[in-house]
Amino acid sequence: MLIEKRAYREKIKFFERNKEAILALDAPLETEIWFYYTQATFEIGDYRKFIKLSEPLLQKVIAENVYFYGDVNVYQSLLFNKAACHLNIKEYKKAEYLFGELIKIDPNNKLYPKAFLQNRLLEKIKDSMTVKYIAVVMLFVIIAMCLLEMLVLNPFYPEAGVRLGMLRDVLAISLFGTLLIYAAYHYLSAKQSVRQKLLDKKTYL
Repeated sequence: MLIEKRAYREKIKFFERNKEAILALDAPLETEIWFYYTQATFEIGDYRKFIKLSEPLLQKVIAENVYFYGDVNVYQSLLFNKAACHLNIKEYKKAEYLFGELIKIDPNNKLYPKAFLQNRLLEKIKDSMTVKYIAVVMLFVIIAMCLLEMLVLNPFYPEAGVRLGMLRDVLAISLFGTLLIYAAYHYLSAKQSVRQKLLDKKTYL
């Protein structure tokens, strides 16, 4: 606990070298050291390890009625970082559930709705492979039409070039309009989910 605050790897090395001695400490101090060790694994990006460590630690802080270490809300910090870990390893459903519970626990925290929205949008991007493929194909078609218009039609068949240009503009507007509507729909859907979480204060953790 005396190691420099951001020396996360040093904290991890110290803990792992002295694990047996730490486990022999009385429960309040042992739990606090476990907390700093677990948080250090999150800070270095070892997300799967953090998830594994946080599950029994969450049970310990509940059982021991631990609320704060300094100005850090222990339970919410662990829960938020666990959700962030699930997000980073693309387990979006698990992350969404935890972010949703955090919104219900602390409706005034502005970070939780932002994280919920980010997670929902990333999930939809992952699930929208068909839309992305169609967008890429249409983009290549538009580029090909531009090249054909500039290199062939405009110099030799200007009237056909004008017609192709109009068709190209219609395709481009349709493409970007569809993508904009798609993104707006999922953003508004996620916002509605956040509002629902704020109305439903009951948690199941």
